[in-house]
Amino acid sequence: MAPLIDFNAFITFLLALTIGIGTGIAGYIISRLITPLKYYDSKFERFECANPAVGKGRGWFMMQYYSYLIIFLTIEPIMIYCFVFFMVDRILFLNATQLFIIILLMIIPPLIFGLDASRRLELWRSGEVTSKEMT
Repeated sequence: MAPLIDFNAFITFLLALTIGIGTGIAGYIISRLITPLKYYDSKFERFECANPAVGKGRGWFMMQYYSYLIIFLTIEPIMIYCFVFFMVDRILFLNATQLFIIILLMIIPPLIFGLDASRRLELWRSGEVTSKEMT
């Protein structure tokens, strides 16, 4: 009788998870250690690619195609998993179905966010600079 849990696979999974999370935590700690904590006015000034700054900074600006990138990055894995799902043998069909449903549940929230962000047109406009602001 085979054991219910393959301990080698479980240890490999835990090791990969530990290394992944540990690398992220180590990167965060190192960035906090080497980043200067001093306040500089220039950090909050407008940057114009070496040109003199004109007018007031506009504040938060969303990238125009960010929402479409999110949509692409969620639809593409769904299509790939559909292709793999349809090639599964009948013996593994139940396991593949469960895995496919779990993957869909993980991918659907970012897809909904991307679709919602692409419909909100006010995020697309950065604001027009008038001739009055330039003087």
